[in-house]
Amino acid sequence: MSITALHKYSRRRGRGLTMIEILVAVAIMTLMTVSVWVSFRSTAQSMRYAEQLQVRYAIIRNSLSRMAAEMSMSYLSFNRPPDEDRHFTLFDGRDQFTQDNVTFSSFAHVRMRKDANESDQSVIQYFFDRDPVVPGKSHLFRRESRRLAGDTPDRMLELFPAYIFCEDIKSFDVKYWDIKRNEWVDEWRTTKLDMQPDRLPERVKITLGIMDPANEKEITYTVQTLLFMQEKLDFSK
Repeated sequence: MSITALHKYSRRRGRGLTMIEILVAVAIMTLMTVSVWVSFRSTAQSMRYAEQLQVRYAIIRNSLSRMAAEMSMSYLSFNRPPDEDRHFTLFDGRDQFTQDNVTFSSFAHVRMRKDANESDQSVIQYFFDRDPVVPGKSHLFRRESRRLAGDTPDRMLELFPAYIFCEDIKSFDVKYWDIKRNEWVDEWRTTKLDMQPDRLPERVKITLGIMDPANEKEITYTVQTLLFMQEKLDFSK
């Protein structure tokens, strides 16, 4: 290469990159940035979705666990005057297809205030109902009477407030194991002579159904619990 050609080549190299080369470099960098951002956003969305599912499933598991624990402490008592029509202790499970409700006396009450005029005995009610504000949503509600006043399950609706126990569920189904018939039954009512007067089911099976957002199908969670106090209690002895 001659000295003149070498001089021209050096001057051309000193001018730097051409506009086309810069545009190509910018385009490559843009594509790389977009690719990284899309991947990061997809990962972040997946992590948020997985976290929401874990929280949702934890709520379902905790709700089933608490219901099972409270029902396992259900009891019936002899302590009622002979001429009294009211049932101060009861187990009243009513079948409404996938929208059941159950009311029972239990030793599961927890006193939240020191020296409160309450005991561990109460009447607890779980029921399925629609959201009073948001159309199309239904929840599992919980209601509790802190004293054994002999109120019927229907009467408790008027006397005691309820709160949302488990949000956004599609079904609530309760089955009761009848040891005499050796099968699951849909209803259990200790206050009815033609049902199961003055005896508790040996086991209770609780099923909650929720909508899976991934495939828009209902998935169910089930728990069973034993009712330990099968014999009616007599506190007079």
